[in-house]
Amino acid sequence: MLVPGIEITEIPVTDHMTWAFATFRDDQGVTATIELGRSRTDAGYYSTLADMVKSLSGVEIPDDTAVENLLGLDTATLQTDFTLACIISSVRSAIFEFDCLHKGVSLSEALGSEGTDSVALYANVNHSALRGRNPHHFARASALAVDDGFTIVKCAAFDYLPASPLKDNTIDAAQYGLDQVAEVRRAVGPDIEVLVDCHSRFDEQTAPEIAKMLAEHCVGWFEEPLQPITDLNGLARVASQVDIPTAGGEDGYGKEFFKRLVESGASIIAMPDVKVCGGATETHRSAIAATRAGGRVSLHGPSGPLSQLAGAHVTAATPNALPLEYAANQVPWRSEVTTPPEHVHAGRLMLPTDPGTGATLDDKVVAHRGRRWSV
Repeated sequence: MLVPGIEITEIPVTDHMTWAFATFRDDQGVTATIELGRSRTDAGYYSTLADMVKSLSGVEIPDDTAVENLLGLDTATLQTDFTLACIISSVRSAIFEFDCLHKGVSLSEALGSEGTDSVALYANVNHSALRGRNPHHFARASALAVDDGFTIVKCAAFDYLPASPLKDNTIDAAQYGLDQVAEVRRAVGPDIEVLVDCHSRFDEQTAPEIAKMLAEHCVGWFEEPLQPITDLNGLARVASQVDIPTAGGEDGYGKEFFKRLVESGASIIAMPDVKVCGGATETHRSAIAATRAGGRVSLHGPSGPLSQLAGAHVTAATPNALPLEYAANQVPWRSEVTTPPEHVHAGRLMLPTDPGTGATLDDKVVAHRGRRWSV
């Protein structure tokens, strides 16, 4: 059973990103540290999380799938409240982590994996290029990832466009992003797969035209030209018109969303995120649901090392999963944040052998680079 009180850890990474973690405790004195989702600009994020833990303390929880009912929540609410979805996901992940720690098994073993010791990654170069998102920087970051052994790279080439696409995001305005993709392709050569994330910058009229232009650069997938949460049908209509596989769903919660995502034709590649989707078990259920609906799965997660490991365990337990997302060359000290250190080699993440995720935060690194407090 959970006990009241959690410990929050924040580690600034760049001017644009801070990793955040919550350490939970159970009534047997065991701790589980879970990486949190990215909606922490909400002033009540940590206090809401602490209140949930308090309301669950002393309650016998059969498994993490019971959390929604115990808290009086439903999946429909969590599919429309991103902040709440992130909070619930961390609680569910903690409960599953405790279960694995007490049983002495890894997350992937508990989810049915048969002893995989590593998972394939692809390099998201967006965060390594944040200080200069132009064609030169994207190309340089991609080439560096390839030098490190990655065979797949991804860039979000259109983030400079307005977030509301209906009037401003014309084909002409998108040319700068297309130039970035062209530079990446030139930098990595013809044998490296290049993926493009659009972050929902287009509409039904512009997206098919953008896809045609991206196809000239042999792009491997067309990620979220439209937002699947709010316009699933529109994205499905776009997907039916383009030759590049569509991918998406990073903000989705629960297996039913990912089942619909694939069955509707909106995305052939589902991208659940352990920090958002409902924790590790619900992400695995979502991956299986998407696969059974005829899709493929590539977990979203260009975040910190603990959520990376959780996503890796889910990937290891998902048959025929595509490579997992990884924020390549973000900061040189990334591997030092956890004990044992994160180990990435030749585009693969090695899974630790200890129970649960297999790693926890290194207190010395936290003291040096971050801050920690109780709520």
